[in-house]
Amino acid sequence: MSLALDATDVARGILHAHETIPATAGAMTLLYPKWIPGEHGPTGPIAGLVNVQITANGQRLTWRRDPLEMYAFHFDVPQGVSSIDVTLDSLLPSGGSFSAGRTATAVLAVISWNTAVLFPQGHSADDIMVAPSLRIPAGFKYATALPLDHATGDTLTFKEAPLSTVIDSPVQIGVHQTIVHLHDADGRPHEIDMVADSDTALELPKDFGATYDRLVEQAGLLFGGRHYRDYHWLLTFSDNVAHFGLEHHESSDDRVSENSLESPMGQRNIAGLLAHEYVHSWNGKYRRPAGLLSPDYMKPMQGELLWVYEGLTEYWSFILPPRFGAWTDEQAREHIATTAADLESEGGRTWRPLADTAVDAQVLYMAGGDWWATRRGTDFYSESFFVWLDADTLIRQLSGDKKSLDDFCRSFYGTLTGPTVKPYTFDDLVAAMNAVQPYDWRTFFNTHLESVDPHLSMTGLERAGWKLVFDDKAPKRDDAARTRDRGALNFRTGVGLMLTENGTVRDVTPGGPAMRAGISPGFRIISVNGRKFSADAIREGLRGATTSTQPLEIIAENGDFVGVYHVDYHGGLRYPHLVRDETKKDVLSVIMTPLKK
Repeated sequence: MSLALDATDVARGILHAHETIPATAGAMTLLYPKWIPGEHGPTGPIAGLVNVQITANGQRLTWRRDPLEMYAFHFDVPQGVSSIDVTLDSLLPSGGSFSAGRTATAVLAVISWNTAVLFPQGHSADDIMVAPSLRIPAGFKYATALPLDHATGDTLTFKEAPLSTVIDSPVQIGVHQTIVHLHDADGRPHEIDMVADSDTALELPKDFGATYDRLVEQAGLLFGGRHYRDYHWLLTFSDNVAHFGLEHHESSDDRVSENSLESPMGQRNIAGLLAHEYVHSWNGKYRRPAGLLSPDYMKPMQGELLWVYEGLTEYWSFILPPRFGAWTDEQAREHIATTAADLESEGGRTWRPLADTAVDAQVLYMAGGDWWATRRGTDFYSESFFVWLDADTLIRQLSGDKKSLDDFCRSFYGTLTGPTVKPYTFDDLVAAMNAVQPYDWRTFFNTHLESVDPHLSMTGLERAGWKLVFDDKAPKRDDAARTRDRGALNFRTGVGLMLTENGTVRDVTPGGPAMRAGISPGFRIISVNGRKFSADAIREGLRGATTSTQPLEIIAENGDFVGVYHVDYHGGLRYPHLVRDETKKDVLSVIMTPLKK
């Protein structure tokens, strides 16, 4: 089939598509992609699918949406017809997550093919060959992992590829573009393709390329083989698109705020993001849990192994940045400490085990940040760091430091191949761990996954020679309290509040002082101890609480109503840190040490 997209209208948020699809006489069904790889849910943005017309030999065919499966369209093909033509428009969303999030501005866009395609039912996406093309606005440049056949004016014609490869290969376009070519590794080119809403946003630190050369090197040493022909980070700098990272086999769609390169914090966040999505080329794309395969984008995905797919990837997004020099060890430890403190404050862990956050991923992704600590969110990312740290340190201990999680990664992910998919099950994972270091890994993982202990397991951290403590000294990095939620003031481990900059309560710690006083998500704090709310006012109120016998007086809005809330808290500011346990070896620093060739 052919798929021609016209992106010249992206500034208005519209993609136009024309398809020619082989057909035979009789009943036929076209599908719109529903379960999108990497998004782990039925997130295909079908609400934006409009102006659908199907014709055969110039005759318009009447289609009917399936009354139960809204992503399926039925119609009858007349006799003597060998192909049908489909035209449609995709209205690019203004809000939402991943490919359903805002994706374009007047000067840039990321084109996800799955948002503007219908394809015939009854076939695996691997078996449907597509001749794709894309018309881009005049003056725009482009980047993609999809091999180009030729360009004519502003129309890019790509080489024929399976539908699965096309959908897995977004195209980044923009007026303001910078490409950093990294060194080839194992004969495979690597590049960071960047577009932004302004040229100034693309002013790179002088060591930018050298830093990510080291990421390519360290990832290669970790995994041993590469499962792509070449690799493209499609990095977008804009305050006007959804911010996330989405993995693809030979590229990643990475979106951050426009000024991210201007601050050390922004640069560190980019390093963690690019490391995470790059690791997915091995863990998630090449080796993928069998339950997450959806060959026709319609088969529901099963997320019970997301603690491996996302969790082990998150582990390496903490460890690789110090290995390739984007973070210092101290910065990595601060990140670990803040993550541990957040997880420790989640009362939801007493009723929902970690395993259920993976199974329920498609719901939790859409649940929002309010009541996160009570509900639990997509903790299969962050908490799995501590699961895999436990595994890594245990392998090292049991093997007398002869083996580590690095050895598991080389054996499980390391065969040198092209961009193929090799699925696995929990049994396969356990067998692979036992091949590296014999142990009862099934019980080990199940203990972590099924626990409803109110406290985060720190076994791996303690075995690594570190422990979590709290004091009133803010970490050296700027705005260390900002963690999971963009622009949040994090006081969850003390008074039990997560706030936005304007005082809106994003979350409360279950059973914490703020919740006991009657404060809930959605409230907006007006004043603290008689002073108008600000970040400084809440911090000053918390500092003063340590020497006062009186509760904090918080005045807050709850919709149209205003109330006074007395919060009985005297613990002051509580910042998390990791400190050394000098009775044990510093294994964490060993883990963060760059690998050698």
